[in-house]
Amino acid sequence: MSFRIVLLLIAGVVPLVLGCPKPANKLEQPQTTNAGQTAALHRDELFEIAIDTLNRLYQFDGTDMAIQVADRLDQWIRTQKPLQDWEPDPLIETLPPEARELPELKNLAELHFTREDAFFLQTAVWLRDIAAWARGDGVDELSRAQALFDWVVFHIQLDPLDRSPQLSNGELLVRTPWQTLLLGHGSATARAWVYLLLCRQEGLDAAMLAVNVAAEGQEPRWEPWAVGVAIGGEIYVFEPSLGFPIPAGDGLQMVPKRGLEVKPATLRELAENESLLRRLDADPRNPYRVKSSMLRSVQVLLEGSAAYLSQRMEMVTRMLAGGESLVLTAHPSDEAAAFRGLFGVHDVSLWSLPQRASIQRQAFAPEVNRYQAMDMLPFMVQTETMMPLWRGRVLHLKGDLLGEESATTYYQSARPAQRFLDSSGMNSAQEMMYIQAKLNASYWLGLISVWTGNRKSAEDLLINRTALSVPGQPWEPGVAYALGRLNEKLGDYPRAITAYRADVHLPSRFGNLVRARWIEELTGAKPLKVGGETESDNKPQEAPADNESRPKDPPEDLSKDQPEDLPKDRPEERNRVNPPDSTEP
Repeated sequence: MSFRIVLLLIAGVVPLVLGCPKPANKLEQPQTTNAGQTAALHRDELFEIAIDTLNRLYQFDGTDMAIQVADRLDQWIRTQKPLQDWEPDPLIETLPPEARELPELKNLAELHFTREDAFFLQTAVWLRDIAAWARGDGVDELSRAQALFDWVVFHIQLDPLDRSPQLSNGELLVRTPWQTLLLGHGSATARAWVYLLLCRQEGLDAAMLAVNVAAEGQEPRWEPWAVGVAIGGEIYVFEPSLGFPIPAGDGLQMVPKRGLEVKPATLRELAENESLLRRLDADPRNPYRVKSSMLRSVQVLLEGSAAYLSQRMEMVTRMLAGGESLVLTAHPSDEAAAFRGLFGVHDVSLWSLPQRASIQRQAFAPEVNRYQAMDMLPFMVQTETMMPLWRGRVLHLKGDLLGEESATTYYQSARPAQRFLDSSGMNSAQEMMYIQAKLNASYWLGLISVWTGNRKSAEDLLINRTALSVPGQPWEPGVAYALGRLNEKLGDYPRAITAYRADVHLPSRFGNLVRARWIEELTGAKPLKVGGETESDNKPQEAPADNESRPKDPPEDLSKDQPEDLPKDRPEERNRVNPPDSTEP
């Protein structure tokens, strides 16, 4: 069944109208903290201004203010003395030699902030803000770990390989968490990296787990597989490529008003019970690649981005007052202690992925900059006073979803009517920037509608305004998954199953097929049929309602007052922005 037919089955094409309000650019007055001095460090006006601005970056477009924050911190730290009790973490020695020779690791002791630190600081703020609203109402560690993982899977679309940027040496481009969060899509590895950093903000001990894929009798070859979270002496397993935790034996249940909930299995349970892994087989021809015998000895890989290991970030962290809570440092040797001695742990080392990204930026700078510039084009679309897509995305990450100054407001402003594009006199490259910005805004508005349980708005935005609006649009995997989650939440399990089985070519197909099978087994529901359905077969089993732990419903339609949608006969090749001549992002 084609993806288009599935969409038409789930909901008809009902055009709605959307406007473009222009909210005022309101800025709050800076607030000065009253944190006391410490024996080795002191706060001054530069530090106060830098931290105040850092916590208000959502009020500014682009990265200029983040760079100013790094510059002010650089001026501040030059007046400070080095910490007497700081030294590089010993686990750095577990990285490959090429990674250890990177300047960013060799200069961890330097008291100097760089342009790259601006992006690091901005990412840390985004992660903190996401964790604050994504962790849900659960107070125990496992509930928070589950809620954070669910946020990542829902908000970071799994990309197909043919849309993943490739460097001239054949390697796939490693995008940083800053890029992944802003773009809202990436690889399973990108999902895992973001999840590890969210766990760090929440004080959860999380690491990448690698399995030995070498043949018996050969030297071990460790391949990253899933994320493990150490809680209560066990390692709970979360699978970013499938999009859910690997369930325990009794870990599957349908919860009214929320949908399928998965209780994670521990590494011990998976190693001792092959049947738990076989539940992940998409079908007899597509078995899950990991077997229980591979899980009796795993390598634990800890996230070790250079900035988290640096003296300069340690000094900033020690100066932050309680209300400025922000995790900027990591101590891998301490984190390793949480995993050593647990079932199945062969050894603990640093994950070299962050250094791989740095090596790519050095060795292939023109190519990396070119891809980054292409990624940023839709966010640079401007109205008279702002960059609406950028502002909407940052507020989305902050959790300000609804209201006058919210992600919804700015996303709507990023969706100009087609008649504006037709009469603007823009060249094709400029027009394509606006079209991609509009498409992204429509998709993210759809996600907000799903998150808040607004079916009418979600289906119109995801189906009519995203999936059917531009041929070859890049959000197909996310649309299918979001529609599945929407119908799970509303108790319409036949439509949920149909969405998950939308297209066998989607990168998330294996996880979606497994999820659909579980829903079918738990509810007895069957997918929709082409050519019609019977009310008795496909009646929703639960009444629509909100999950009380999430924001209240938006207005009836987030797509209200939109003048026009994009034409449906636009050539597919116009969905790709031609790379700019400049190599700077």
